[in-house]
Amino acid sequence: MTVVEKYLSAYRRALDNHERKHPHWRIEVLVSLIKWSLRSLQHYIEDSRNQSITWGDAFVGLHYPVGWNWKPRGEGDIARGRHVFGEITKANTAGKRTAVRTLSKIMVNQLNATALADVTHWAWYEKLNNYHTSVLPGELIVKLNAIKDKRARREAFDELVRPFSIGAASMDHGDMKFKDGAWLPKQVTRELANIGNLMDIPRIAFSAEVNGRQIEMCLVFQVHPLIADYDEKKAYHPITVGLFIEPQVSGGNIVTQTPADWPRRDRETLWTGILQAVDQIVGKLVPASESEESVILSVNARLKVPANWWRPENRSAAIKQIADAHSVAGELIGISVQAAGSGIEKHGHATCPVCGWIHDTGFTQIKIGGFEAISLSGLLPDIVRLVHQAHEKGFAGVSTKDGDLLKTCGGYRHPCKAFDDLKRRREYKLLFDTRKRGFISLRGAVGINRNKSEAGSE
Repeated sequence: MTVVEKYLSAYRRALDNHERKHPHWRIEVLVSLIKWSLRSLQHYIEDSRNQSITWGDAFVGLHYPVGWNWKPRGEGDIARGRHVFGEITKANTAGKRTAVRTLSKIMVNQLNATALADVTHWAWYEKLNNYHTSVLPGELIVKLNAIKDKRARREAFDELVRPFSIGAASMDHGDMKFKDGAWLPKQVTRELANIGNLMDIPRIAFSAEVNGRQIEMCLVFQVHPLIADYDEKKAYHPITVGLFIEPQVSGGNIVTQTPADWPRRDRETLWTGILQAVDQIVGKLVPASESEESVILSVNARLKVPANWWRPENRSAAIKQIADAHSVAGELIGISVQAAGSGIEKHGHATCPVCGWIHDTGFTQIKIGGFEAISLSGLLPDIVRLVHQAHEKGFAGVSTKDGDLLKTCGGYRHPCKAFDDLKRRREYKLLFDTRKRGFISLRGAVGINRNKSEAGSE
């Protein structure tokens, strides 16, 4: 396996784990993009050099850049690109720290670009020679072509390429002119009556009081389909963000009071409050059917697998397959896998003469003195087993650079990191003694102190 293949495999695992732990990651990304957009709006409004964007017209159009493959995909084919989230090379994965930075950046790019593409139905526009051509996924083209009526097909297309909208809707009336005091045309009134259906989320309001000043405002946020500008070699999602301030009736007149004349400190307090309020949006955007309180189920099962799956070198992969299968029904918050009949009860609560603990043969259940039983899973029991085997052979412990130990730790490369990353730091301190640099032994082994105060003080 090459270095690139190794890190590509690690990246895919990390992405799968993130998506499993964050089932609503698209909404989380969307909220983070709303905050990014509002910070940009704040910059434009508060920048005294910019006179076009003010509190009186608190709206700005932004370009969110994405990576794009600008090469044609076939000879004779017009340019049809695709997303590029990043590149894994020997240079940008030379060393673990560099590789982590590279993979983290790629993951952020992929999550952000994918979330934006999802809310705009993966539709995009190719801009070539200053001419825009719409591009839709194949399955959407099939659905559109199945609509025989031209007007209905056009309406369906318009719905697919309309921007994802919060708090506002876009209506195109071409060159139609409107006169003050005149009745609106029926076409416009029909569209206004249907405006709620043109918004994905109708209204997200902010209410604030700063030093006795009250203000009500609503968020306006739109994500437009991606534009791949082949003339400028730039790919981006146009984003519109704004704050609509609720007008008030004063003396028979409708007036809009803005924070424009507030002291700067009060405006900064207002912006801080708005950005903090955005963090609460996640709960509003998660579908009600999915935001209900979860029920934790404890499932007992006996699974028959091929014997070679349970060999030490295959055990971690087998446990991962079992965990992945269980994760289909819901978020897996814990798993302990061991050979049937090898539980801690098999020893009749007898103390192990090597470590002084009570444990099963697979080291998935370990009872240490007055502490409650420790449950381990994945590669962690194999780490304990290797150190335990060293004591059985009369050794004081194992070098942290031992080949078998490093192989067992896999991508973690060190037992301490494996326990840390899997949120089992406390268990690591209870199980192992590492006072000798570069060496790991069991706390319970003969000749090693294992009183309760020392076990938790490292």
